[in-house]
This record gives sequence, structure tokens and C-alpha cells, in this order.
Amino acid sequence: MIQFDQIGYLPSPRPDSPRPQGDGSAFSSLFTQTRSEVNRFIEEGSSLTMPLSPEGFVLRNATINSLPSGAMDTDKHAFIEQMQPYAQEASAKLGVASDILLAHAALESGWGKAPITKANGQSTFNLFGIKAAAGWRGEHATVLTTEFENGASIKKMDHFRAYADYRSAFQDYTAFFSESKRFRPALGTGNSAEAFASALVKGGYATDPAYAEKLLKVVDTVRSARL
Repeated sequence: MIQFDQIGYLPSPRPDSPRPQGDGSAFSSLFTQTRSEVNRFIEEGSSLTMPLSPEGFVLRNATINSLPSGAMDTDKHAFIEQMQPYAQEASAKLGVASDILLAHAALESGWGKAPITKANGQSTFNLFGIKAAAGWRGEHATVLTTEFENGASIKKMDHFRAYADYRSAFQDYTAFFSESKRFRPALGTGNSAEAFASALVKGGYATDPAYAEKLLKVVDTVRSARL
């Protein structure tokens, strides 16, 4: 099936396709149906079971072009609103602006859309990708992850912490940073996303060489979304 939302053209109508004969009521019905389809697409994103129709594709593009910047990021706004209370609690204890902590959670979890899951498919609520080292006594999940070694990315199995809910994830994240000597420079960085990102990289939070740059971009997105 052609995914009309992934191509830049529309197929020519079939020779046997009926052509409109100036029936205003039929056009109005089609427009209403298509408008409903596009509104549903905007609200739910591109994960609909069926792709947009050709008419919906054209109308969707026109709608997108008429919307203000950032108006399509409803999922990101929802993520920020859901995690904001937990981020504020962590912010007060770590001395790091809540929008930076929100960005860190968004980067590691794909805005909550790519959570680490257990073997049974249940979410671990692990928003920050914190691994379950030898001293971890809680539940964990073993998953395939990507690491960078000597400049090359490799796939490997690793253990990650699992929590009962998102609040627990933020609370453990707060304890993790508060008790870690490696990441002590990250504490008290306030509104400086650059200082926080630098501290994470120097402490070895992630092996991705572009990690700091990616985090700063997400911080900008979070700050723009909250304006």
C-alpha cells in the first residue's frame, strides 16, 4: 500500500474513476470527511492504522504550512506536562533547572515513546537509561543497546534499572546524581545546559561522542515548547 504521507506526489486518477459533476453536497461531504481525517492525524501523529488518503495528504500539507512553529509537537508538550512535577522535585534537590532535566529524560526515552521494556513488554519507566550495576537491588531489564567503543558503535546486551512508575524513576535519578562522585560537577549547574552536558560527558554518562550536542538541542526544544 502506498504511504501517501511519505511521498512527494499523488498518483494520477484511474481512467475509470468518477469525476465530480459539480455536486456541491458531495464535495461538502468529502471535505468534511477529509478535514476530520486530517484533524485525527494531527492529534494522533503518524501512527494511524491506515495512511492518509490522497485528499487527506494534500489537506494535511496545507494545514501544516498554516500552523505556527511547534504546533504539531503535541506529544512533546504532553510529555513535558506529565513529567514537569517530577522534574521540579528533582531540580530543587540537584540544583539543575527543571527544563534541563526534562530534556535529559526526553533524550534518553525518545520523549517517552521509546522506553526500555521488560521481556514481557512492560515498561521499566526508566527515563534516563540508568544501568543496573552490581549494587542495584531492584528489578531490572536486560536489553540490546548501542555503545561506542574506539569510535565505533557496537550492539551489546546490558542490564537497566526498572521502576514502579515515573516518579520513582526521577527519585532514583536524583539519588544517583546526589551520591555519585563522578557526576558531582553536574550538581548546582542551574540554567547552564552547557555545564550540565559537559559534566555528563566527562563523567562518562554516555559513550556517544555527540551526546552533549544532542542534549543541548533537546534543551532548546523543551525551552521553546514552554514559551
